[in-house]
Amino acid sequence: MKPSAAAPKPLTPSQIKLVLELLELRQLAPKETAAKFDRLARGKTFSEAQQEAIEILFALEEDEIPDALFDFADDEARDIVRDGLAHEARLTFVRA
Repeated sequence: MKPSAAAPKPLTPSQIKLVLELLELRQLAPKETAAKFDRLARGKTFSEAQQEAIEILFALEEDEIPDALFDFADDEARDIVRDGLAHEARLTFVRA
């Protein structure tokens, strides 16, 4: 039996860096973030399934994003996610 939708391949370190950048940018400049994501999608930076997963990621609540990123990342990219999220936590703490 075939699944109804293909599961996205895990994101590579370079893809995770782009996603983290988009996540950071989306709060400051949502239109620019959407335009950049569109350019990356047209440039085939992400597979169609990965694009759909990233769109879902953008719709999540802030506290749900870390677990979702770890689910989307390959083994090498998880360290980048960990480092990027630690940076985000520091920024959030400083802002509050």
